[in-house]
Amino acid sequence: MSWSGPQDAQGRPGAAMPPQGAVPDGALPDGAVPPPWAPPQQPAPQPWGAPASVQQHWGAPTPAPATQSWGAPAPAQQPAWQQPAPWGAAPFPAAPPPKKPALLPAALPVGDRAYAEALVPLERRAGRWGLAWAIALGFFLGGQVVGAALMLPALLGAIVSLPLSAMQDPQAVTDAVFEAIGTPFGMLGVNIGWAAMIPGAIVAAAAFGKGAAGYVSSVAGTWRWSAVGRSALVVVPIFAVYIGLTLALDGTVEWTWDPNWGLVAVVLLTTPLQATGEEFAFRGFLTQMLGGWVRQRWVPLAIVGSLGIVVLGFLGLQGGANASMLVAVLVATAAAGIGPWVAAGRPLATAVWIGISTGLLFGSLHGHDAFSATLQLSLVGFACSMLTHRTGGLEAASVLHTANNVFIMVPLALTGQSAFSAQPVAGEDWLSLGIAAAALGLAYLAVHLTMPRAQRRTVGAPGAEPARAAAAARAARGSRDLLTPATRRRGAARARAAGRARGAAPGPRAAAGPPWRAPRPRAPRTRDARCGRRG
Repeated sequence: MSWSGPQDAQGRPGAAMPPQGAVPDGALPDGAVPPPWAPPQQPAPQPWGAPASVQQHWGAPTPAPATQSWGAPAPAQQPAWQQPAPWGAAPFPAAPPPKKPALLPAALPVGDRAYAEALVPLERRAGRWGLAWAIALGFFLGGQVVGAALMLPALLGAIVSLPLSAMQDPQAVTDAVFEAIGTPFGMLGVNIGWAAMIPGAIVAAAAFGKGAAGYVSSVAGTWRWSAVGRSALVVVPIFAVYIGLTLALDGTVEWTWDPNWGLVAVVLLTTPLQATGEEFAFRGFLTQMLGGWVRQRWVPLAIVGSLGIVVLGFLGLQGGANASMLVAVLVATAAAGIGPWVAAGRPLATAVWIGISTGLLFGSLHGHDAFSATLQLSLVGFACSMLTHRTGGLEAASVLHTANNVFIMVPLALTGQSAFSAQPVAGEDWLSLGIAAAALGLAYLAVHLTMPRAQRRTVGAPGAEPARAAAAARAARGSRDLLTPATRRRGAARARAAGRARGAAPGPRAAAGPPWRAPRPRAPRTRDARCGRRG
């Protein structure tokens, strides 16, 4: 039998004694003997408001706690809110906080951007650019060390074979070095040194965030072998005719059958890697480092100027710096300084000035004395830059560069000559320059016509939504890096679409970005608070 007592004015239970004869739950009637298996009886707590006869008087000694049958004192009872949680259970069950990634993104591809502007730095993430440069330079220096180790036996043999009188002649030493580079191990060292830039550019771009590494290859985020095949179908025949015509017109080539099969094998196996590595370095990593700074327009000038000083210093130490290289470096630096302001965020104009800067650096790095030869090699770099912009990736440019190098080096190796002893595509006459310009223009036109559906714009990597929203907001405000009216209209339309998507989203954090970037909630301010009064 159970009972429920009345309540007092404050709603507290137990304000009166139970009815006469009522027995609380778990208690035994008077005179009843508990069974032997029953637990020891504990004294029932007196309800609040019991008569003074049953309450303990103030100052009286506290009765000793009842002991269990085995002699141990009964544990003191604690309120439920003070009792510890069971082992392994959370004290307060709640949703775990959102896990913050170890590396926040620094530059993820935003949708509808050209290849050169695919990686635009996010707010307060520009410091990751220094890490990317350190990684790329580390891979480049590591590749050069490996290449020097492979060339070392040939270099030592060439220098030791020189007479003592010829060692004092800088030109004789230079010729011996080029002869050593033209050997199979020397060519292997050169090719491996530049092939190291393929993983170097990819790993450097990976520092920008998850999913950014693949966008060095193309705007699709991966290397497209289908683009390689389609571009090779039209570029290889054009360059076979172009190099064959140039070799026929060059009178310095001695056409004697004396094949160097070791050199032929090295050229066929490693020259595609060398050409692709140079494309990843100049048209890939360097192009995106220059094109990403659409707001801080002084950064490209600093990058190209610094690289130009390094190139001139490196060639000067070898005794090969001349006026043509100096002019090429100065023009490349001027293009990097003026181009961002003239382009004003337009993709084609941006690709043009970046192609001029990187092409002239590429041409000056070859170290030719004649200005026509430097300009001819710079045209090759410029054509590769425009192919990269047109196709949205490095595939077609790598095919063109590979065809150019292989068709030059294999015939020379079959005649027993060093690949560096005669360079017909970089002749010292303007006729070679004109033939090269015609071949490069024809190759670009062929790729343009045969690959009309090649993806030229980015779609956007996962996690790029914050960057997309920031770019749309800048475009709606008319930011300095988006000056064309068409670009502003597109940005305003994206901002309106993003606003509608946020309003129709089912979740509270949909389209609000990652939880660690969510704005801190603020209490609404009343009129009295705005006027400086509390209440």
